[in-house]
Amino acid sequence: MEQFLKDIIQAEIPLVCKRTRFLYRGHSYPINVVMIVSQTKLGYFDPATFQIGLNQTLMYQAKDHVLKNILRHELAHYLSYIEFGSDDLPHGKNFNLVCERYGWGDKVSKASLNIDMANIYEGDLVSEKLINRVKALLNLAQSNNPHESELATLKANQLLLKHNIKSVGSTQDKFEIYADTLISSKKRSAKLTTIYEILKHFLVSPVFIYGSGQVSIEVSGKKENIELARYVSSFLEQELERLWKGQQNLKGMKQKNSFFLGIAKGYDQKIQGVKESFSPDEQKALITVENNLSHQVKQIYKRLSYTKSSGSINTNAFNRGIKTGKNLTINKAIKNKTKTSLLTWSKS
Repeated sequence: MEQFLKDIIQAEIPLVCKRTRFLYRGHSYPINVVMIVSQTKLGYFDPATFQIGLNQTLMYQAKDHVLKNILRHELAHYLSYIEFGSDDLPHGKNFNLVCERYGWGDKVSKASLNIDMANIYEGDLVSEKLINRVKALLNLAQSNNPHESELATLKANQLLLKHNIKSVGSTQDKFEIYADTLISSKKRSAKLTTIYEILKHFLVSPVFIYGSGQVSIEVSGKKENIELARYVSSFLEQELERLWKGQQNLKGMKQKNSFFLGIAKGYDQKIQGVKESFSPDEQKALITVENNLSHQVKQIYKRLSYTKSSGSINTNAFNRGIKTGKNLTINKAIKNKTKTSLLTWSKS
């Protein structure tokens, strides 16, 4: 699909395309296409990340000329946004001006198509049972009995880890990996970083996506792992604030940020204890799972960069956060309405 998009940009506009970007009026913009799981949308353009999404059913069933028209439609939104900004109606004057400029008729500007959405992948029974079992254990972890709470938390993480370990060696030549944007904020914060670090323990790979006036946490991995990551992030978004309000003799942003980062460290120490309880074979298989996920992330995000959190740490608040993180339990979360993207490729 990205090659189709490059062909359209080069031949019909025309503009210069690089490996992953195109040049437009002195600036370079990303060429980034993902598959989406939706029963209502054929595609979308996200102005915050300059990302184009195409419906999964289209990708599997539609002919090339249909796909290219959908791409042209979303590209028209893309060009309209970077030329005129976001004050135009979704299919208003500016959008139609772009379509007319490049000779794209009604099939592009309307971009409507009757396709059967009934068979869109919704998840298999095994995965749904896993999600329900892990959520049930996480909810048990809110018990007032400290021993029962700790045991439930450990069992939840063991169940998730061992489920993924079982998949080692069963991967087919063609496989699918999902991505989902979980949380967005105006800027990166210690709270966002803490959620990012904790999500790593649910066998998804989180990345920070910097868009227009916002930063988001996007996770990729198996669909059942992302479902649990969404559950966890929704809970943490509120729970971290609640835990901070319960701290006595701590105040100010420096101590709050240090406290949050300490929670991430404490939770990490807690989960390392879970992994150490595994047999040597299970530990080896888990390393394979984590390495496979790391490889998949490199396939999706072609231009990753790495940064460290800046700012000094308040030792007292950080240590108190570590203690809190070791006792952190994931209770029932508020479910967010989010879009899920499906990215797929074949192993070479």
